[in-house]
Formats: sequence, structure tokens, C-alpha cells
Amino acid sequence: MNGPRFRHVGLFVDWNSQLREVPLEFADRPIDKCKLALTRVGKIVTKHLCNLDASSVFRVQIRLYHGWTAGVTQTPNRRAFDSIAEVENLDEIFPSTRVLALSDVEFGDRLIDALPRRLKRGLQIHLPNTYRRQRGDAEPAEKMVDTALASDLLSWARSDPTSIAVVFSNDDDAVPAVLVAEAWMKPFGGEVYLVRSNARGDSRYLVLEGLLL
Repeated sequence: MNGPRFRHVGLFVDWNSQLREVPLEFADRPIDKCKLALTRVGKIVTKHLCNLDASSVFRVQIRLYHGWTAGVTQTPNRRAFDSIAEVENLDEIFPSTRVLALSDVEFGDRLIDALPRRLKRGLQIHLPNTYRRQRGDAEPAEKMVDTALASDLLSWARSDPTSIAVVFSNDDDAVPAVLVAEAWMKPFGGEVYLVRSNARGDSRYLVLEGLLL
């Protein structure tokens, strides 16, 4: 008798969009905010994966994209993950025994396919200073985050075209990479989906049928 079919899933999350879904009362509690946002993502992706395929077991690789460093200093949101890493079982964020975490959470400032010699010495990431002031006294903002997600999604599509890729992003900047990833994966039986909650931009002009969860 054959065992369950295992399917590989890449989960690419625009983390800022998920933090916005956490109640404001947690604004000054980054660890609790992190847990709540990660649990929310886990519930959503579990529901959709189990609806897509009622018999397979899913092994999920989680990658989060955010402004993780100001210069070379980790931001509070990045340090929050270090605080929970020793005590949290990632499988617990997925409310189904058919959805399993493939490994620890990975962060998008270390790219899937960039060369090791491009890693920042000491930090072991490719993209430091992803949270910075653009000019003068302006509020700090994210840089290189959307393009990091797009780059990794396309790397994933090329290297594992039979898998499932799920992108959490409310930003239309993610759409071009999603469309190209779909084209690369579809001939091999792979699937790409986009999860949006409060979509920005004028996406009514985009043809996203079959991609949106």
C-alpha cells in the first residue's frame, strides 16, 4: 500500500503586510506580534493547501521578507524571532498534521541564489541595511525587500518547478514575479498562488484568476 504523497511548498511572505493585520495593542510587543502574525499565516496557508489537495502531506519552507537590519544592526522585529526560536515548534503554527515545517524560518536578506562571496562578513546575509532613512529626518523605510522576494520566488520556480509556491503580499510589485513563476512552473505541474488581504494598487486591471487565494 502506497504512503501519502509529499509536496514541497515555498512560502514567501511580505512580513510587513502581515504585521499590519495584528491588533494595534501589540504594537510595542514585538515578540507577541511576531507569534500572532506567524500563527495567522500558518492558519491561512494550511486551509488553502488542504483545500487544494485533500490527500497529500505538505512540507513547507517559510521565507520572510522585511527590513531586518538598520545598517548592520538587527531590528526589533528580527530580534523577536531569535527570542522565540529556542522554544517554538514551527509545526504548531500549522493546524493540520498534513502541513509540516521543512526547516527553521529563513529570512529574505539572505538570498536563495546569490553567490556566497556576496555575503556581508559577520552577518552572513546578502542584503544588510534593508531598513533605513531615505533622506534627512524622514521615517525609516524598507529597501530591497520587494525585489528580494521576487528574486527568490523566481529562483525557486527555476530550481523546483514541480512544487507549490505561495506568496503573501498585498503589493502589486509582487505580481510580475508571480506571473513569470507561474509560466515557468506550470509546464512541470507546479503551482503558484497569491494571498492578499487588503490589496493596494489598482489590481482590477490585472488578470489574476486562478492565482488568488
